Amino acid sequence: MKQIALLICLLLLIAPAIAAGTDGDGQVSEDHLVALVLAFLSGGPDAPDLAAVQDAAAAYRPAAGTITDSSGRTHAIDAAPSRIVVMNGETLETLRSLGVDHTVIVGIDKYSADRPSFFPEYAETPVIGSIWSPDYEAIVSLRPDAVFLYATTSKDACDEIQKKLEGTIPGVQVFRFDCYHPGTYASEIRALGTIFDRKAEAAAFASFYTGTLDRIPARLSGVAEADRTRVYLENWKDYKTGSSGSGYEEKIRMAGGRNVFSALPTEYPEIDPEAVIGASPDVIVKLIGAGSYDAGGYDNTDVGMIPEYYTRLTERPGWKALSAVKNGNVHLLHNDIFGGPEHFIGVVYMAKWCYPEVFPDIDPAQIHQVYLTDYQRLAIDLADEIFAYP
Repeated sequence: MKQIALLICLLLLIAPAIAAGTDGDGQVSEDHLVALVLAFLSGGPDAPDLAAVQDAAAAYRPAAGTITDSSGRTHAIDAAPSRIVVMNGETLETLRSLGVDHTVIVGIDKYSADRPSFFPEYAETPVIGSIWSPDYEAIVSLRPDAVFLYATTSKDACDEIQKKLEGTIPGVQVFRFDCYHPGTYASEIRALGTIFDRKAEAAAFASFYTGTLDRIPARLSGVAEADRTRVYLENWKDYKTGSSGSGYEEKIRMAGGRNVFSALPTEYPEIDPEAVIGASPDVIVKLIGAGSYDAGGYDNTDVGMIPEYYTRLTERPGWKALSAVKNGNVHLLHNDIFGGPEHFIGVVYMAKWCYPEVFPDIDPAQIHQVYLTDYQRLAIDLADEIFAYP
């Protein structure tokens, strides 16, 4: 590589004219230049001539930085991508939090397209299928310089998409981010800030995200494990919960709680109704927003059924004897703020329900409103919506 670097320097010195007017579109990446130099040195019949290498050397600009995506792959960032396809809504939402111009996004997945109330700016953006059914012809026709896929969700499907696109679209960069895992989200925010030259915006958003969550362990540091609030968290499917290693348990613990079904061998088990009565949780949280509990949130403004969901829950056989029911510690939480990039809002709600005396000054709805107004730039008034009940 030292010899190649020396050759590049010599080519620049002897170049008859450095194109001072070369703009961003004419820049050459390090990978492209190295490939060109190696081809020139090979001397083969298809090797570029000296003038072509000189032109490329003149247009070369060092990488603005490097990032490692959530698949562990390192990318050199020469300039912010200008034509991108985003195949997961969590990354699309995060890009908006960083203030990335939506016009650089030339293709989105079908599930994001099905959320016009939350992603109104993409009403006319081409839809390129999903990670489970990608429309390769549509993706290629959009001529993207970058494509964004999940890192761990449906990994095999995303690996296959990456392989096909990298073999079809010259020079495309495929980035892998989940943008919903609490353990990696802050680093993903910063990496996206580097990719899109939005480092200051990424730092501000990451600070808002981590600062919101860090208040929970800071205030609960003196609470012993045995004294932690015992929580039963139920999926929108009745009696489906999470055990040790699940995302449900992770968020219960982030909220300072203790999962009453942590010891079960299955990660997301369906439990016997009698098991809840036997566990006698202090707090019960039921997720809504899907299945037979599909009400509220961003995409369903019909909230009339939510009080009925609550009554149906608290009047289950044997539940009136539970301390959670007797003490008014049963809550409905919409999945829009429990999964995806907004998981931190749901965690704050749960912390408040578990320890109201510890967090009297923290208003989860106000945090949610700041997120929507300052970072998502959406004119949504939470006074008219239900994401948590009661």
